[in-house]
Amino acid sequence: MNQPLGLVRWRPVGLAASVFATFALAAPAGAAEKLSVGIGGEYTQYFGHVDNDTNTGDFTGFDVKTDGTLTFGGEITLDNGLSFGMEVGLDAISSGSDQIDGSMLYVESSAGRLEIGQTDTVAALMHYSAPDVGYGINDSDIADWVVNLSGGDADSAFQSTYLYLGEDQASKINYFTPRFSGFQLGVSYIPEFERDNNVQPAGDLYSDGIAFGANFVETIGGVDVAIAAGYLFAEKPDGVGAAGDDAEGYSFGANFSYAGFTIGGSYANTQGNPGGGTDTATSFDGDGFDVGIAYAFGDASVSLSYYQGSVEDSVATAGDSDHNTIMLSGAYDLGPGVTALGSIFRSEFEADSGADNEGWAVVTGIMLEF
Repeated sequence: MNQPLGLVRWRPVGLAASVFATFALAAPAGAAEKLSVGIGGEYTQYFGHVDNDTNTGDFTGFDVKTDGTLTFGGEITLDNGLSFGMEVGLDAISSGSDQIDGSMLYVESSAGRLEIGQTDTVAALMHYSAPDVGYGINDSDIADWVVNLSGGDADSAFQSTYLYLGEDQASKINYFTPRFSGFQLGVSYIPEFERDNNVQPAGDLYSDGIAFGANFVETIGGVDVAIAAGYLFAEKPDGVGAAGDDAEGYSFGANFSYAGFTIGGSYANTQGNPGGGTDTATSFDGDGFDVGIAYAFGDASVSLSYYQGSVEDSVATAGDSDHNTIMLSGAYDLGPGVTALGSIFRSEFEADSGADNEGWAVVTGIMLEF
């Protein structure tokens, strides 16, 4: 979910001081054929049962849910070595009027990778979190099953250690350096926290956003090590006044794998408010963490993970809204690109208003990757 759009699997390369010179000075070169576009992606059909125990109603029962993205993309490499590509994601199920799940053009060479378009920031793309082989505990749709009665959401540390803060794949520029001795850096610039809109920014949303990402990926003494850190900042909109906060967040994450086992976790601290800074009645101020362990054996894998998050939520109400989830998951590869998966999880959401819900869910599904 928090990787570059699925068709083109990439590993960024380059130095910030030289990438723009390399891109700008490369001589025009021809190619035998124009770029051709293919279709990839993934599609998952879930079904399961949930037992919600709310103090405002009963949402218990069986349901079927869909998740998936079709990715249209392609890449062409010119005679001078520059690679140009594009990716557009199409949600397999509509969510209001939001049907496109990111779109971008990228340029890649020995000097690095430059992305322009609607995608996540480098802070989110380079992040690592606790392993989970099933439905997903971090930045997932657990609230589709266990009802969240608070205003906390996955754009804050309430449910995710990935730094979004309401920017929702706003149009931006990303640059990734080459990986050198395991290290890689990235930087993003976000003119305004708004997507699917080509009008000139009006300055009424979070603007002049900048994000930094860094990770280290290497095998040391037979142990696969992945460590990441991220930071995101954007200025509050003009005219919001003292009630509006700048958007700001930082995150850390790590995974360590050896002999089939993977242990990992992450932490994030977030500040700001939804709606690109316009919803000053709700606050993203808070933090969250996850921790987990997974084991892969043959075509099967299992995992156990835990998430805990807390945010201020309603500014007018004293106290925080809290969330915690524990999840046991399993997956089995049935064949190339076909995976059966399942999760059993318990989630608890407690709003600062006093509304609360605790629920258990059993969810299974089939995922197709193509």
